[in-house]
Amino acid sequence: MNTKPTLSVALAGATLVSLTTFSSAQAAQVTLSNYEIPENLILYDTSGTFDSPNIFFNEPTDTIQISGQTVLGEESTYEARIYFPTNGGAGGPVFNEWKGSLEDKFLYAGPGGLAGFNWPLYPGVALGSGTPLAPNTWHHIAFVQGGGTQRLYLDGQIVGSRPATGDIGDSDGGGFVGAIFRDGGIAPSFIGHLDTLRVSDVARYSGDSFEAPTGDLFSDSNTQILYNFNLDDYYQQDGSTWVSDLSGNGRNGRFSTGFNGASSPSIVIPKTEEPKSVPEPTSALGLLAFGGACASSRLLRKGQQKSQDNTHS
Repeated sequence: MNTKPTLSVALAGATLVSLTTFSSAQAAQVTLSNYEIPENLILYDTSGTFDSPNIFFNEPTDTIQISGQTVLGEESTYEARIYFPTNGGAGGPVFNEWKGSLEDKFLYAGPGGLAGFNWPLYPGVALGSGTPLAPNTWHHIAFVQGGGTQRLYLDGQIVGSRPATGDIGDSDGGGFVGAIFRDGGIAPSFIGHLDTLRVSDVARYSGDSFEAPTGDLFSDSNTQILYNFNLDDYYQQDGSTWVSDLSGNGRNGRFSTGFNGASSPSIVIPKTEEPKSVPEPTSALGLLAFGGACASSRLLRKGQQKSQDNTHS
């Protein structure tokens, strides 16, 4: 496999980790209920690992393409609540809006640390932290620019900073959650779970610490994009599954599109959401897949899920 280094991520102020890409050759609106989500997107959490719906990026090509374009000025906050399983978790872009040498708004996370970047400040080198993210637990992560610095936060504690003042580059590149095609190849997605993602045009957090949010994030006048990944946030349009942008700006996210080989993340339905009955299918959406026992500490990959479904059907 050919890899191509692109953005250098400085972890713990010393180690440089390169974001790699791989070739693409290698790799009417109706609100959905948990009955109606296409079965190939469902992972049903029979283990009780999760108590609320979330979304699972479990393949390097899993992606959601964001409609429209953010405009940020000199301040920004990219934040999410993220969960990495003990086995199989991996680092990659959580949010990236990119176009050549014109725009690069970037939040990276993995079990080994965090990184953030705003073009054109510090060209080619992201602010990074090598502070590990403990597995099997939800973490709040944030990359903030404002007040003369860029800052990284993990669970409300500052883990990296550097001086930074200036306008954040805007273009028409459009954004992605997960995998993105950039620099001539696919930058692989992180492997893990999200339950909320917010992009803002203001520096929401400052200082050395703050009380980290523990639930769904909210929208206000500074919110550019907000996805909470609840079951009533999804809909079908133009033959695709979409997630609604709760900011009111119309930057809805479309599953499995934007580059050749793009795949869909999975919608996790917790045990508490178990349907009481199954209606007859009335469209191409088909029946909800019920199978798929999960390991106690993580959910299985899509291929393993389908295998178990077939075994128990």
